[in-house]
Amino acid sequence: MDSFFSFKSFISIETLKVFYMLGVIALPVMSWFLLLWVINKYSALFRFYKGLKRSIIISTIIWVMSKIKFFKKYLNEKVTWDTLNTTQKFKLILLFIMLVFFSELFYRLMFEYLIAFMQMHDALVGMR
Repeated sequence: MDSFFSFKSFISIETLKVFYMLGVIALPVMSWFLLLWVINKYSALFRFYKGLKRSIIISTIIWVMSKIKFFKKYLNEKVTWDTLNTTQKFKLILLFIMLVFFSELFYRLMFEYLIAFMQMHDALVGMR
């Protein structure tokens, strides 16, 4: 146990594979909730400030107004699937697929790097 906490021995490759599989299952679910959160925030601000020019000053004003209790009821409107038109639904699904694809790709590359590092370490230590 002392060698584990002093990093003289590493976790096994099988443990990394288990964590990889758990992440592969959890990433699409987390991506879906992240996407809904972003769309909800963006659409509420877009509806509330549709006629205004976009600038840093306006963004700052929007942020300050979101902190004022009176305006919170206007900013917390919910966006549901039924309120989106067909084009917005298509864009949402396409964005979700791209988000999941790139996050899964990054996740896979990260674990491949960790496994390759462990294999190189084992090969170098075995050469002594």
